[in-house]
Amino acid sequence: MPPSPNLVNATAAQRLGAKILDALPVAALLAAAPLLLSLAMPGRDALPVGFAAGGALAGGFALWLWIWEAGTGKTPGNLALGIRTTSEDGRAPGLIPVLLRNVLLALSGITVAGPVVLLLSNLWDRNSQRQGWHDKVARTLVVDVRAGRDPLLTGGLHTAAGAGRTSPAGSLASAGPLASTAVPGPGPMTSVPGFTAAAQPAQGRHQAATPQFQAAPVAAPQSQAPQYQAQQFQAPAAQAVPAPPAARSMPFQSVPVPAPVAAPVPAPPGVHPDEELEMTRVARRRRSAGIRIRFDDGNSSVITGTALLGRNPGPKPQETADQLLDFADMGRSVSKTHLHLQADPNGIWVTDRNSTNGSAVVTVQGLREELEPGRPVLAPPGSTVFFGDRSFTVAPV
Repeated sequence: MPPSPNLVNATAAQRLGAKILDALPVAALLAAAPLLLSLAMPGRDALPVGFAAGGALAGGFALWLWIWEAGTGKTPGNLALGIRTTSEDGRAPGLIPVLLRNVLLALSGITVAGPVVLLLSNLWDRNSQRQGWHDKVARTLVVDVRAGRDPLLTGGLHTAAGAGRTSPAGSLASAGPLASTAVPGPGPMTSVPGFTAAAQPAQGRHQAATPQFQAAPVAAPQSQAPQYQAQQFQAPAAQAVPAPPAARSMPFQSVPVPAPVAAPVPAPPGVHPDEELEMTRVARRRRSAGIRIRFDDGNSSVITGTALLGRNPGPKPQETADQLLDFADMGRSVSKTHLHLQADPNGIWVTDRNSTNGSAVVTVQGLREELEPGRPVLAPPGSTVFFGDRSFTVAPV
């Protein structure tokens, strides 16, 4: 079975076994050096010299082990049992944290059971048995790289394997059709992106009107464009109105408003206002048949509308959601309401709900985009969405 794309905490048995394996060379050097010197040089001075030589060799080994673990997270015991020591952000632990862990372990040796209890203390960590007491003090983690990914090789705690390949712009914006589409707005998106309401400012209406007129079944002759413009300026109180496709290049100029109450703006020739609104409704009713998301634990769900995902998700006041996906995360890296999801024919729109540990979208090409809270990003089929330490992949139904 391939390893999980998420971090997997090392078990207490792995941690204890790795430290025992690391201690074996030290014990062997301390015992072998006096024995060998006493055999080679019989006499009273052989034993003290042997202990001194053994201590020097054991100290040199401990120094090398300290530097190696600080820079790579590896020790002989870690390599044998498939675990690594990292910092809390998934990087190399560093000299000071590793030294602090070892000093605490040595101090616990005041009692015979002290080192064993300390190495097994992650069993009492409510956060999915993530850290022992010495790890909490040194701010380190111990992860199983055989059962899960190795954060030291994949860029840290919240980075997927292969995510180091980024576009020149540093985001999905240059990825062509698979690039994410940013939708402004502070809150989660509750409608299909790409369509705007008629009450937007004039600048936004000029941009949004183009797809609406293109979708309309009415073809306005080019000769009618000046007449439509003249009708607009004859109103008692006129305001800038988007031109039909034939007159888009003609500039508009604002006209002083003589009356406090604006008169209704006439619709383009041949197009009834209700018909224009109906075109928008048809586009909004265009919904995906469903998008399947498959979680890293093997479970899956089908999203057909909107959904909230988290440990105990709940909508905000006056917010509606078709589905509430309660995701059991023993590591508590997933927030209560972590993501807002919305199905789309081209994938699924993902919005981070100001989560504690963040979210990201990684495409099949390895392009990664960190999610800003409140900004929807499209995850096309085949993408992987990371939320906290967990993830799911996107696939059509």
